[in-house]
Amino acid sequence: MGIMVKAIAAATLLLAAAGTAGVQEAPAIATVTATPAGIPIDSAWRRAVYAQAHDHFRHPSWGWRHSERDYLFGMAVAQAEGLPVDPDVMFAAAFLHDWGGIEPFAVAGVDHAVRSVQLAEPFLSEAGFPMEKFPAVRAAILGHMYDKEPEGPEALVLHDADALDFLGALGAARLLAATGDRPDYDQALGRIERFAVDIPPRLKTAAARRMAGPRVAAMSEFLATVRRETPDGARP
Repeated sequence: MGIMVKAIAAATLLLAAAGTAGVQEAPAIATVTATPAGIPIDSAWRRAVYAQAHDHFRHPSWGWRHSERDYLFGMAVAQAEGLPVDPDVMFAAAFLHDWGGIEPFAVAGVDHAVRSVQLAEPFLSEAGFPMEKFPAVRAAILGHMYDKEPEGPEALVLHDADALDFLGALGAARLLAATGDRPDYDQALGRIERFAVDIPPRLKTAAARRMAGPRVAAMSEFLATVRRETPDGARP
């Protein structure tokens, strides 16, 4: 029995040491050169923006992973449409556009996009962002929601990218994750159904409309499956 106890203790120490080594070897944001999806982080201001988003924008629906997808979708739309967009503007706007809607940064009664601009301007200035480009960042943040009218190429593609991330299986997952402490997900299911109808006509580019088709079909099939799996007379 004593030999077994010693063996277990030794194994525990080895596992603890391995775990500590793993933590120590994890790269810090300051040394990262790209996001997990390969978006370049090749300047001090980009590192500051990414660190702010990665460390503080932790939300299953509006967090930094959503921002990363918005950048990628936006650049894909821009390429498909042949639109000349500034990657710096796209990076700053995509990663900071929902800042003002995330606790503890949100302010009651202030539109989250307006609040995001209020927070982003001094932050980017201090981080060393080329502020002559900030008007385009402001326009992109203010116009990113699907019910807004974007002004400028970066605003246009961020608008459509953000709308696309409300669609499809990803969109359904985001809306369900946003239920928070609600006692049910009736609101989320209602939004999935409504967004599948309301968002596609508001897309500004042909590329985004093409991308939306399979996503809308996925949402509709998801809702149909939920209904099929729900017993007669019961609520999902």
